[in-house]
Amino acid sequence: MTLSAQPPIGTPWHEANFVASFGRFWRGYVTFRGGASRAEFWFWTLWWVLIAFAINIVFLIGAVALFTDPTGFPEAPPDVDQALETFNPVPVWGYLFSILPPVSQIAVGGFALLALVAVLPWLTVSVRRLHDAGWSGWWVLLVLVPFGYVAVGVLLALPSSRHGLPLTNLTEQSNRSF
Repeated sequence: MTLSAQPPIGTPWHEANFVASFGRFWRGYVTFRGGASRAEFWFWTLWWVLIAFAINIVFLIGAVALFTDPTGFPEAPPDVDQALETFNPVPVWGYLFSILPPVSQIAVGGFALLALVAVLPWLTVSVRRLHDAGWSGWWVLLVLVPFGYVAVGVLLALPSSRHGLPLTNLTEQSNRSF
């Protein structure tokens, strides 16, 4: 289906495909209203897994190079030893990041940047998916409690409650429920 033949963002597209879900994810950057079909949500999740896997492969290539280096690890500066004694993780993480090869540093930095940029669209597509399954978007906040992500994952996997129905009630419910 071409871009012009897709329903607007916020209208569940049950015939979404793998490639189209990538664009719909980024175009729906701040669209909390409406719904997102299971296909839209889970195809994007697959995109995320593949992107993370590729970045982790690059990271591991650098990490293997570090661990197989015959010279060994560089000596930790004194502030790292002091930080370990006082349970201050910042110098320790700084040291660990500094000893990584450049390819691994770029992979970690790139993934961190991508994760920061994708937080809001992840939130919006999750809220729209919950709307499509008949739940309030506020349920996405359940990920903030221990093991709440399991419950949210179950809610996100539920079938659409409005498949094939007009979306007039969907918009009205979305306005009052997040």
